[in-house]
Amino acid sequence: MPLREKRPERETKRHIIPESLKQRLRSLRLRFAHARQTVLARAGIWLHRRRTQFAGTYHAWLLGQWFYQVGFGAEYMVVQAARILATVAGMVWHGVRWAAIRLAKTLLDWLLDIWRDLTGPITGVFRGLRGLRHTAKAGYAGDGAPAAAKNSAAYVSRGLVQYGRLVSRMASYLLPVAGVVLFAVTVGDKLDQNYALAVECNGQVVGYVEDELVFDEARDKVRSRIVLVQDQDWNVEPTFTLASADTVMDVNETADAILMASSDEIQEAVGLELDGQLVAITDGGDELRQYLDSRKAEYEQPDNPNLRVEFLQDVQVVDGLYASETVRGVQDVIAMLSGVREQQQDYAIQAGDSLTLVASRFDLTSAQLTELNPKLADPSYNWPIGDTLVVHQEVPYLQVKTIETQTVEEVVPFTKQVNRTNELNYGKTRVVQTGADGADQVTYEYVRVNGILTQVTEVERVRLYDPVTEITEEGTRLPDGGVGMLGTGTWTWPVPGYTYVSQWMGGRHKGTDICAPRGTAIVAADSGVVIKSGWNGAGSGYGYSIVIQHGSGRTSLYGHCDSLNVYVGQSVEKGQVIATVGNTGYSFGNHLHFEMTQSGYRRDIREFFDRSTIRYNPA
Repeated sequence: MPLREKRPERETKRHIIPESLKQRLRSLRLRFAHARQTVLARAGIWLHRRRTQFAGTYHAWLLGQWFYQVGFGAEYMVVQAARILATVAGMVWHGVRWAAIRLAKTLLDWLLDIWRDLTGPITGVFRGLRGLRHTAKAGYAGDGAPAAAKNSAAYVSRGLVQYGRLVSRMASYLLPVAGVVLFAVTVGDKLDQNYALAVECNGQVVGYVEDELVFDEARDKVRSRIVLVQDQDWNVEPTFTLASADTVMDVNETADAILMASSDEIQEAVGLELDGQLVAITDGGDELRQYLDSRKAEYEQPDNPNLRVEFLQDVQVVDGLYASETVRGVQDVIAMLSGVREQQQDYAIQAGDSLTLVASRFDLTSAQLTELNPKLADPSYNWPIGDTLVVHQEVPYLQVKTIETQTVEEVVPFTKQVNRTNELNYGKTRVVQTGADGADQVTYEYVRVNGILTQVTEVERVRLYDPVTEITEEGTRLPDGGVGMLGTGTWTWPVPGYTYVSQWMGGRHKGTDICAPRGTAIVAADSGVVIKSGWNGAGSGYGYSIVIQHGSGRTSLYGHCDSLNVYVGQSVEKGQVIATVGNTGYSFGNHLHFEMTQSGYRRDIREFFDRSTIRYNPA
C-alpha cells in the first residue's frame, strides 16, 4: 500500500513544469525552428548550386547510373544462376551417386549369383568326389567291395538329385555363351574368305570381278576397240552371281575375258581406210601392206632424191577388232584396189599440146576429148599452159601420186624502150643500148597421178642476173621539117561496126577482107605517117590504097578504097578517118583489103584481135 500511494505523487510532480522552464523551452524551440529553417535554406542553396554545377553532366550521370544498375543486376543474376546451378549439380551428383551405388550393388549381387550358379556344380562335384571317396573307403572297410560299390552308387544318385538343379542353371549360362562363341568363330572364318561377282557371258563363267563397274569399264574398253561398219552394233549382257574367289580380275583382264567369250562375233583384223572412210576389212594385214608397198614401188626412183611417192588418197591400214561377218579375204580386197572406179581425172596442159595430141595420149578421139571439155569447142581457146583438162571419168581405184621437184634456168627477156627524137628522119632508128636477156633459177613442183601430169607449181624463183633494157631512138622528122606521129603500139579495128570477114590471110592472099557497104568510113588502125596514098599506091591491083608507117617497123595497108582522105607525108591519129570502103582495083564486091606488117613480115590480124568478136566465113 505505501508504494501505491507514492506513485501518483511522483507522476504529479513530473507534470508540473515551472514557467521559467517553459519559457526556456519555448525559446529553445524557436531557436531550433530558426536553425532548422536556416539549415534547410542553406541546404536548398547548396543543392541548387550542385544542380547548376552538374547540369551539363546530367545525362552522363544518368547513363552511369543506368550502367551501374545494369551491372549490378547482371552480377546479381550471375550469382543467383551460379547458386542455382551449384544446387542442381549437387542434387544431380547425389542422385547419380545413389543410383550408381544401387546399380553396383545390384550388379554385384547378380554377378555373385551367376558365379554361384556357375561354380556351385563344380564345387559340388569336388565335394561329392571327396564324399564318394570317404563313402567308398568306409563301405570297403566294413563289408568289402560290394558294399563299397553299393554305397558309392547310392551316394552318387543322392548327389545328382541334390545338385541337378545347379547343373541346369549352369547350362543355361554356358549354352548361350557357347553359341555366341561359335557364331563369332563362324563369322570370322567367313569374313576371312574373299567374295566377288562371278561373271557369266554366253553361258560360261569368264571370271570374277569386285563389282559391276569393273565389268562395265572393261566392256566399254572392248567396245572402243571394235570397229563397226554402218548399222552394226555389238554388246554383251552378263549375269552376275555372288561367289567365293581367291583372285579377281582387273579391267584389262576382264576385257580379255570378254574378247575370248565373244570370239565367234569379233576377231582381230585390219581395216583399210581411204580418206578417212572404211572401205574394206581383211585378216591378211601383212599381204595387204606388201601390196600397197609394191604399188608405190612402181613409181619410185631410188636415184632421184627430188622425187617422193605417196598415194593420192589418205591410205591407212588400221589393226583392231572387227565384226567377223565383215572380214573379207585379202585377195578380194587386192582385186578391188586393182580395179577402177568412177572419178574425174585431170591433165595439165603443157607447151606444144593440141587437141589431137592430148586426145591420142589418153586413147581418146578429138570428139571424146571435146565432149569431156566443152571449152575446147570455142575457136578462141588458145591452150594456155597449166590449164587443166578432163581426160578420164573412170580412174584406178587406188591412185599413186608422185611429187617431183626440178630446178631449171629460165631466160628473162629484155624489154625495149623507144625514145622519139626529131634528130632522125621519120622511120629511122638507132640503137642507144643493146638489150640482153636475164636469167632466173626457178624451182617447179610437178605432180603426177598414175604417171599423168596434173599440176605444175612454181615453188621458188631466184634472179641470177637482170636483163638489160634495149634502148632505141626513133626519128619523127618529116621531109618538110614537121614532126611525124608514131604509133601507140596497139591496134584498133579499121572498119568500125563491121566485123564480117569474107577471106582470111593465107596462101596467095596477103591480107584480110572485111566486108562493108560502099562509102563506109575506114579509120587508121594506129597513129603514124602516110607513106603511100593514091591509085595503086600500095601496088598493082590495089586500086585506091594507103600505106601508113607507125614506127618500130610496123605498117598497115588499106586497099580497094572508094575514096582517099589523106596524102603522103601526112600524120594521122589512131581512129582517124582516112578513106571509104569501095570496089576499086582487082576486086569483086565492096570490102576493105587490110594488111599488117611487123619488121617486114606480114602478120595475121587474128594474132591481135579477139576472135570471139569477129564474124567470118569458115570457107
